[in-house]
Amino acid sequence: QAENLFERLDALMTENELYKNANLKSSDVAKKLQISVHQLSQLLNDNAGKSFPLFINEYRIEKAQQMLTASQHLTLESIGYECGFNSKSTFYTSFKKIMGTTPAKYKSQLQGKNL
Repeated sequence: QAENLFERLDALMTENELYKNANLKSSDVAKKLQISVHQLSQLLNDNAGKSFPLFINEYRIEKAQQMLTASQHLTLESIGYECGFNSKSTFYTSFKKIMGTTPAKYKSQLQGKNL
């Protein structure tokens, strides 16, 4: 059952892009999955070893990476907002925590490879 729930959760994130909602709460996601917030938390902890905010931010950072790779005309800040972060600082902090580098360095590394 947990595997099925996790697949549904992943589908909500990838197909519906729920992570783009800057005000997304675990209760919103639990409601869509028709489970309790506690069950969602347990699902994430047991199957992904992650907290809800980290789980959501990983989807956001993955989308940011795609946008940084594909788009040269968007600012880093606008990419952060487009991916569901509600501030530039939260975007930068999350990006660095997950990727080990800042969005600006990541983008410049990409541009260096494209030269």
